[in-house]
Amino acid sequence: MNVSGPVPARPDDLERIGTFRRWIENTTSSRTEPWRFGTALYHDDFPNRWDSNFLRVERPVGDATAIELAVEADRALEPLRHREFVFDDDADGARVATGLVGLGYDADRLVYLALRREPDRDPPPLEVAEVDLGTVRPLIVQTSLVAHGGTPRESAEMLADFRQVLIDRVGARFFATTVDGRVVGCCELYVHDGVAQIESVDTLEAYRNRGVARAFLAAAIGAARDAADLVFLIADAADWPQQLYGKLGFDPVGTFRQFTKPPTGETYR
Repeated sequence: MNVSGPVPARPDDLERIGTFRRWIENTTSSRTEPWRFGTALYHDDFPNRWDSNFLRVERPVGDATAIELAVEADRALEPLRHREFVFDDDADGARVATGLVGLGYDADRLVYLALRREPDRDPPPLEVAEVDLGTVRPLIVQTSLVAHGGTPRESAEMLADFRQVLIDRVGARFFATTVDGRVVGCCELYVHDGVAQIESVDTLEAYRNRGVARAFLAAAIGAARDAADLVFLIADAADWPQQLYGKLGFDPVGTFRQFTKPPTGETYR
């Protein structure tokens, strides 16, 4: 579907998006604790979900070194096998990036993309619907198994199970494209306080470049615009999906940084 017209930028859009992201993180945590530069977030039922157990850097780290930060992570995340920081401020994260990478952390620069324009064309006439978790769960597991170089099935099942937390805590909704009776692509939608986020955009590899993602994203965008005046998603600043999102009318509005030190020999969770 085409959106009705370009959405003008507002000076507080980036602030609203950041507030929304932190709301999602807080709401889906089982507990939070203060640490030297911000908030430590945990989910005790999902200790192996890295993005549910991390240190959020909310204040400038000043002259603190990467080694000092790593010591803080070792203390706050001591029972866990991974370590993770999320820097709200991109420039602050950039200052310690080299040091953290040298200590074994993977570095990711993430970009906020806000819906600003009409899509370049209508989606293809594929079957798309809002569905329940049970319908999309096999796809979530399958795409997790092959993501990031391969994920163990136990981890893929755990990541799928976490969707119930998202449903219960933030009202997550699922939009899927079906081909020949099979769900081949889906995304999630979260809405709060006039802001909507589209997340977890996944398509089975055999069905890529066939308009599958464009179709379910058009449905999610339509639902998002019905419920919110600001629609955004998050992408890896160095990854190809930004090209698709740009064609759908999303433009960059800000960046932040994430640093993750996985257990030896393990991939993203």
